[in-house]
Formats: sequence, structure tokens, C-alpha cells
Amino acid sequence: MPRRIVFTTKDGVEIVGSYIEATGNKVAILLHMMPADRTSWSAFASELNKRGYATLAIDERGHGDSTMGGTLMYARFTDEEQQAKILDVDAVIEFLVGEGYGKGNIIVVGASIGANLAIQTLARHHEIPLAIALSPGVDYHGVLALTFLRELHDKQKVVLVSSEDDRYSFESVKKLNEQDPVHTILITRSNIGHGTNMTDTDPSLVVELLSLLP
Repeated sequence: MPRRIVFTTKDGVEIVGSYIEATGNKVAILLHMMPADRTSWSAFASELNKRGYATLAIDERGHGDSTMGGTLMYARFTDEEQQAKILDVDAVIEFLVGEGYGKGNIIVVGASIGANLAIQTLARHHEIPLAIALSPGVDYHGVLALTFLRELHDKQKVVLVSSEDDRYSFESVKKLNEQDPVHTILITRSNIGHGTNMTDTDPSLVVELLSLLP
């Protein structure tokens, strides 16, 4: 069963997460899309757990249980407030390091704006080897994927995943892969939607993604 965790970010926001421990020494941070919350990762988290990965899915600020009593609501966020979600991820990493995980044993999986935040996380923490980005965009609320790709170190990789029916993301992943084929792995599908809808819909995609785990 998931353990409920509450973090406080550097700017004072309380972030709620669901933490499932595992027997191994590896862990995946799971970052949801809008307007979802941490429960959207249940199916994919289960597959990660079967492969020995602990998982920590959070409600990003303004979502789910991370609204500070209803005072933070994502639908009213400015772009700057959306961009501040990266502080939520920093708080998660600090917690996991305190739990004994080395950054080299952490991966980040994100959907939509969470995908862009996952890429940004690698740019901020060069020891983290892998991000899986489900339906990223070149620009989601000023979280600029290409800028962060340019800041990655040699051994870091980003798996870019999109479905052809999701036009903005599909064009974005092609552009990101063309601009940086060294750090990116491109996976495309057709007619399976956006973000975690893709992993919920296509079991073969889940198998392919799991085969890329470090």
C-alpha cells in the first residue's frame, strides 16, 4: 500500500505524495499532467514496482491534495506559478536522498507539463540518468524542453513519447529529437491519446518503456 508523504518546498508549499517502497535501490518520481493528480500513475507505478522500482507520485502544487487548503488552484496559476512546480520535484529529490537513494538510482517520469518538468529535473540534477517524457511540448507554460535538453550531461537520456493524434506534442517530440538526437530516444504511436492515457491504453508501450530502464 502507498505511504502518504508530505513535503514542504523551499517556497513553503506543502506537497502530498504516495510512496511505494520496493526491495531494490532504484526509485521513480512520477509527475502528472493537468488536470490530473498522483492517482493517474497507479497502473504504471504497479508495473515499475513489479520490476523492483520504488515509486513516488506527487500531487503537484495546485492539484489534488497539494492546494494548501484550496488557496492554490492550478487553473488560476500564472505561467510563473506553473514553472515553480520544479520546486516540488526538488523537495521530492531531497526526501529520496534522505531515504538513502543515490541520485544515480533515481529516474523521473512525467506526462504533459510533467514531462517537461522531468526534462528540467535532469538539467538541474546531472546525476539522474533517465527521464521518460510522455507527451512533452516544446513549451508548456514557459517550461521550455529544448532549453533543458541543451543543459544535459553526456550520459543522461530522455525518452520522448507521443501519439500522432496529439498534434502539438507529436510535432514537439520530432523537433526535440531532431535538435538533440544524442540525449533523446523517440517513441511514437498512433491514436492512443495524451500523457498517461497512452500507457493506460497501450500495453506494448509499457513493455517498451520498461525495457529502457537503467
